Amino acid sequence: MTPHPRLLHRRFVVQGMAAALAGTSLHVSSFAAASAPAGAPESLEQQLAMFALAMRYEQMPVEVIDAIKRVVLDTLACALAAVGSDAAAIALKTVDTAFGGARNATVIGDKRATSVDAATFVNGVLVRSLDLNDTYLGTEPLHPSELMPTALALCESLGRNGRDFITALAIGYEASARITDVVSFMRRGFHPLCAMAYAAPLIAGRLWGLGPKELANAVGLSAARGFTSFVVNSGAISMMKAMGFSAGAVDALLVTRLAANGFTGPSGTLEWFAARANPAQTGATVDLDLGSYRLPKVAFKRFPIQIELAAVAEAGSKLSASVRSRGVAIRAIRVETYPGIIERVADADKFRPQTRGTADHSLPVCLAMALLDGDVTLAQFEQDRWRKPDVMDLVRKTTVTPAAALLAKMPGGRGASVDVEFEDGSTLSETVEVPEGDAKRPMSAASLEAKFMNAAKPVLGPKRSAEVMALVSRLETLTDMGQLARALRPA
Repeated sequence: MTPHPRLLHRRFVVQGMAAALAGTSLHVSSFAAASAPAGAPESLEQQLAMFALAMRYEQMPVEVIDAIKRVVLDTLACALAAVGSDAAAIALKTVDTAFGGARNATVIGDKRATSVDAATFVNGVLVRSLDLNDTYLGTEPLHPSELMPTALALCESLGRNGRDFITALAIGYEASARITDVVSFMRRGFHPLCAMAYAAPLIAGRLWGLGPKELANAVGLSAARGFTSFVVNSGAISMMKAMGFSAGAVDALLVTRLAANGFTGPSGTLEWFAARANPAQTGATVDLDLGSYRLPKVAFKRFPIQIELAAVAEAGSKLSASVRSRGVAIRAIRVETYPGIIERVADADKFRPQTRGTADHSLPVCLAMALLDGDVTLAQFEQDRWRKPDVMDLVRKTTVTPAAALLAKMPGGRGASVDVEFEDGSTLSETVEVPEGDAKRPMSAASLEAKFMNAAKPVLGPKRSAEVMALVSRLETLTDMGQLARALRPA
């Protein structure tokens, strides 16, 4: 099912909308109704629809366009690195036959084309599988790169150009990030990916040509269905973590088609959630100012692990050579990091992981591998390094406590201190206040390109990998996004 042709091809001209939005913080209606600007739409869903329809490539700063090219290259690296993974193989086998429709969208790393919905789902699993994808830190960590498969599949199937893709992806990143800035889903027992349920229909609706009314309905439908429990990432982590937002993205495509044909959706979804979930929240503001962007603040991962473990892994990698050269057994490992991080990465299950998904979210496991091997890599997880006796021996010797000094110096940071005590009483220590890849310490262009090539060459080969990197570098000049999508298929 596709949108009615009248809606699919209609061009909506929203004159003056961008100017009206620039410099204005639009308010979640029941959060701050008294402060809402005169003439502002009544609901957040309507405001988000206006926001999506007002965004223009021509008005984006160069640094934002450059940031999008970086997130595209990083996200493609994550997807290509996961080609052949169990979760992705199961996903492709399942949805390739379950979803109908024209086969006009690429599955990354596969020679076959499939439907838009199937490509959106499978590519989403690829992006999320290895815990290597980007992170935006608002009230909590968000992985907005999970929205890219939606934009890529739609742009390829519709024959859209690179600027359309950039704009659609910017809409998705910005909308989800701004919601994450305001509301913590995790504090209330839900997953941060809930924010992307507001963003995915904006991508689809903008590319399909929906008007403000239909688009607001699509957002309401998607958001109301998108509240996902944090059990996905709790305790022993299953393959559902790899699925991430994939199912939500496919659901967003469905409800956007429904809205295009007149199906109505609820409004006030975020207000309802914030008012009823514990703790209740009122008085917040969703900033939809088109004069500022969150994209340049997106962080990238050096290690294929939970983003909040980056500082611990980096500290362990720095200490590794000195630890190994000592030739003395380790008596104890003491780690200090932020309290909010500890409850997610150092709970009881993380000291006795039974799955890879739990291991790459485990502080003691990732630190032990970094200390023993000098790095934390995909190969270690593929080879079940985390199960080995020497790793588990260090896990048992590790304690984790809140870092008072770091918290006082950098509230809201993601740093960590590691202290290693040896049997002879000597110690080694390392503190990483800001991990590599953080927005405050960005990953270099060379490191990002190396990350991509290391992931791409085994799947695409050196020549095609270089071609993809070149296409991303001139993304805004592409006349057909199929050029990039087809280059992601093995020769």
